[in-house]
Amino acid sequence: RLPFKASSHEEISNELSEKLQRQLDLIGEALDASRDGFAIWKAVRSETNEIIDFTLVFMNKAGSDATGRTPAQLIGMTLKEAVGEEASGGLQSLFTRVLNQGETIKEIVPVHSPAGWSGDYENTAVPLSNDQVLATYRDVSDERREHGRLVWLTEHDYLTGMPNRAKLQEELRRTVDEASVEDFLLAFVFIDIDHFKTVNDLHGHDVGDALLVNFIKRIRNSLPEESLVARIAGDEFAIVLRDLKNQDQLVDLMNEVFNAMKRPFSHDELELEITCSAGCVLTDGSELPDEVMRVADKSMYRAKHEGRNRFLVETRIRSI
Repeated sequence: RLPFKASSHEEISNELSEKLQRQLDLIGEALDASRDGFAIWKAVRSETNEIIDFTLVFMNKAGSDATGRTPAQLIGMTLKEAVGEEASGGLQSLFTRVLNQGETIKEIVPVHSPAGWSGDYENTAVPLSNDQVLATYRDVSDERREHGRLVWLTEHDYLTGMPNRAKLQEELRRTVDEASVEDFLLAFVFIDIDHFKTVNDLHGHDVGDALLVNFIKRIRNSLPEESLVARIAGDEFAIVLRDLKNQDQLVDLMNEVFNAMKRPFSHDELELEITCSAGCVLTDGSELPDEVMRVADKSMYRAKHEGRNRFLVETRIRSI
């Protein structure tokens, strides 16, 4: 005779079910405490076994907060119903790839839904059994904006908002490479303000800064929209012009720039008349970017030595 009473299969099954439910409740509480969204989506397939949508099986509180609804109110909705047909496209594509490839995929998906989710969401989607996908997600819009701002600051001049030397060198290298392959002419120009130090000494740095901002605006407005205008340092600027036909076109564009500088610069009640000097290189991409910059710099200082208020052009083309 056994010293203890054997449990029935039903009792064991009930104990396991209760234990499993307690574990699921604990997992649910942990997920609800998370600041990230968690959701499980089940594929909806057509008669031809094609995935046409996903149905929400589970979502934690953080996942639903943006909608103003509870997870219980969202569970059972299709992806199109939950986020809107237009906004669901990127998520449906991601979840479908996860199931088809059978592997975890992390991807940032822009979602702008009238349901409340609006922003750039970093999704980590994991394939589960039974045609389901576990998705963890969080809004990274602020992080992406801050990252974009920091990238912008590393590539642009804080005063004028124009590209800085690092960005200029990157763009010049790219344009030179393209010119050598696509067979077009480009021009690189160094230009600065004559006697700029005198402006700062006589009128102060506020006036000098205002002059720099307006000087580059006039350059920008005198050239085709696709031209690159950068501030290198102090009163030194650079220009990259692409898709030029010949030297005459470059001369015409530089005359536009120099004519724009003939009007006095106004700041408060002060009017300043300034001149500038520039060195230009016309090339077909046969010269290395560093050599192009060196020649332009040398030409600019030669223009200053010859009396300022002028630009000089050097041509570096294989066929000439």
